Amino acid sequence: MPTHKEETLSRLLLEIRHSPDFPAMTGTISLINKFKTAEVSSVSEFANIILKDYALTSRLLKIVNSVGYSQFGEVTTISRAIILLGFENVKNLALTLMLFEQFQKRDSGSELMNTLMQSYYSGILAQNIVGESQNFADREEAFICSMLHAFGKIMVAFYLPKKLDDIKACMTERNESEGSAVLTVLGVSYEEIGMTVAKEWNLPKKIMLSMHNLRGNEITKSPNEQERLNSIATLSNDISVILASNGEKADKDEKIKKLVSSYSDHYKNLGEKITAIVDTAVQDLVDFSSTLKVDIKTIPFSTQLFAWSQNISTADGADSILQTSDALDTLDSLFEEENVENPEAIFTNGIQDINHSIVSSFSLNDVVRIAIETIYRGMGATSVLFLVKDTKLPVMSIRFGFGNDIEALKCWFKVEVGNKNDIFNIAINKQADYVVKDISAPDIMRMLPDWYKGKVSSSSFIIILPIIINAKPLGVFYIEGEKNSFKNVTKGMLNYLKILRDQTVLAVKQKQGY
Repeated sequence: MPTHKEETLSRLLLEIRHSPDFPAMTGTISLINKFKTAEVSSVSEFANIILKDYALTSRLLKIVNSVGYSQFGEVTTISRAIILLGFENVKNLALTLMLFEQFQKRDSGSELMNTLMQSYYSGILAQNIVGESQNFADREEAFICSMLHAFGKIMVAFYLPKKLDDIKACMTERNESEGSAVLTVLGVSYEEIGMTVAKEWNLPKKIMLSMHNLRGNEITKSPNEQERLNSIATLSNDISVILASNGEKADKDEKIKKLVSSYSDHYKNLGEKITAIVDTAVQDLVDFSSTLKVDIKTIPFSTQLFAWSQNISTADGADSILQTSDALDTLDSLFEEENVENPEAIFTNGIQDINHSIVSSFSLNDVVRIAIETIYRGMGATSVLFLVKDTKLPVMSIRFGFGNDIEALKCWFKVEVGNKNDIFNIAINKQADYVVKDISAPDIMRMLPDWYKGKVSSSSFIIILPIIINAKPLGVFYIEGEKNSFKNVTKGMLNYLKILRDQTVLAVKQKQGY
């Protein structure tokens, strides 16, 4: 007979595997997790996956530009976010947003949303604590690992919500702690549930291991990297538990200071700063929740925070209306929402990102990735490719690309450079930018190379922008889209394409010394 623990884990995993919410998402998670930082092409491939999900792209850029990441300045492309934050941090943040996107679809007044809000706060608090404790842990990793520290409870709240009611009843009737009540009702701890599901989904190992609660002699004087993440995740979540409890502010403050003192070997002088850090994190949570479009007005944890905080007004009147009214907004925020889908804004922001990269330390790969991402999003193209000429052979091959089946395209999409009469070589030899509104037109068909015909949809438009420096062909920007959507392409967009190409040429000249 299976044990109580085995029954709970089996039931939970069965619910997850048969949930209609997660099959597509878990497939994307598997794709994201297959990439390794060391792979040269993984950054663009990873960005390509994100860009196919507009909601994920939008939220990720909002998070990168939120209070927790403000030290980077404005970031408007996924490629630059990867450049600034690093591959692993953006990868983990994208995974986290995908998970929380699904969780937030449930009733905002439920215990699930209460647990999520507490997890959000724990992540923000961890990031703020690390900011005060230089070099203890990476800020972005601290944020992500602390936010998912309570993953086991989140999974129970999502899939087995009635069990949470049983756990609360057990705590009340038997006067048990939450941890003991969880073992009584489920036969297994939240920690083990979280790590089991994380392993099932192949989540990054750092995230999975950071779900472990450090206790007693585990708080060593010389923690390694993983122990540091466990430390900040456990501390921030324990502080959140205290803040979520009923009681007077003075009692909570005393418990928090006592808790922090047990980590004195990890965080020097944190005790004297902790109240201010916790209070700042409350305001950050309000800003963060607004960024994620999370309604926090009816969530019990938020109510406890506002009651504790010295700086958040909960009184009736103008301040309360400003914080809680769905009917009131600012002009700036409304324009910001409109600009998210505005092609002109996408292009101008992308050009600005490239300018920032060029005037600072940059690589040519960084500039190209930003350029083709900007074109892909701004044009609404089906694919955008950047081809580079081989240094030994007269052939241009795909270096980076956004769109569908990029890996398959790399196998056959190769431009033979020379005195040929196809559209690619005409553009290269004449150093001219060509826009083909309909590749199925008879006069155009005669200009398409044999290797190209039949492999690209006849209902396409294409744009070719060659990269020529000192009369030498170095590469080509190739843009492809549905010909019916060409009516949406404006002269302004075409001008932006030339600017992006010229920026790329400038970057090449600076790096190669032309």
